[in-house]
Amino acid sequence: MKKLIALVLVCMLCLAGTAFAAEWPEGLSPAKPTNLKPEVDLDKNIGYWLPFPRSGLPAESFCDVLELYMPNPDIELGEGTATLWNADGEVCVLDFSDPTQVELRDLEEVELVDLHWGSGKCLEMHLPISLKFDENYYVTMDEGVLTSRGGKVKSMPIPYSDKVDITEQYWTPMISGDYGISGLYYSTPATGAADATGATGATGATGEEIEVEGAIEGAVEGEAATAAGEPKYNPVKGDVLNFDVVLGGDVTYAIMRSENNSVYFDTLEYGQSGHVTGTITGDKPEWGVVFLDADGAVVDYMSLGAISAEEPAEEPAAEE
Repeated sequence: MKKLIALVLVCMLCLAGTAFAAEWPEGLSPAKPTNLKPEVDLDKNIGYWLPFPRSGLPAESFCDVLELYMPNPDIELGEGTATLWNADGEVCVLDFSDPTQVELRDLEEVELVDLHWGSGKCLEMHLPISLKFDENYYVTMDEGVLTSRGGKVKSMPIPYSDKVDITEQYWTPMISGDYGISGLYYSTPATGAADATGATGATGATGEEIEVEGAIEGAVEGEAATAAGEPKYNPVKGDVLNFDVVLGGDVTYAIMRSENNSVYFDTLEYGQSGHVTGTITGDKPEWGVVFLDADGAVVDYMSLGAISAEEPAEEPAAEE
């Protein structure tokens, strides 16, 4: 098995109060971002990090991006992969050489203020499938996926026995909530979608029409294609989307919505939690899910935004 790494979890600073400039408080630095942890030698390791979702603490409702907040501004991307696991085994592998899967960015001013840090970077790992509700995951990474000091310092492997300045930690993200979207992914269909029925109405669990506060238009119901293959990045026209819609709390109904009739759903409205399948048919599809209470009032709307409608362009051939 490949060597696995994880960096060190740093506790969120619990400093209350007033407006805080994006600068390091007295006595703190990238090597010691909190008084709760000892100072580390950044010439020997890359330092601390803060993951989201937090280990052992669930995020709410929907998550398809894993993030690492790091106070060391010298961090750079290295080489290798990160792997998301669940109880059944490997869920997906993220390639650090692919910018559509892994991105490293400078922290924004508002993030620095919230963290009470004077510097830092965020590693974003974009998943091809969103986390499922109340399911336990853990994350591993190859040795050296992150570097600092111009590549001289590499991230350390985990599990490992030689603890120097940092302690052994596992990253175990999960999500939960009363309602939301669980396990969303796109895949290549086994068969083409049938023509849409053009239906735009919404009915309740027992078949009665429900009144919806606010304009909920543009959903299209039809026979969706059957999903096949592994979750994929960069979905295109003709691909299939799959997810579980979770209802609970004040939410008793969910309505599928497509801004421009560019997604055909097998079923438009759900009166109980269930599996949703849809087919991408438009050039610039944008879709989401409207969550309603028993009176038809909108509780929440989750928009998944636009996705790619074309295959990625081929790289030009290198000149000899």
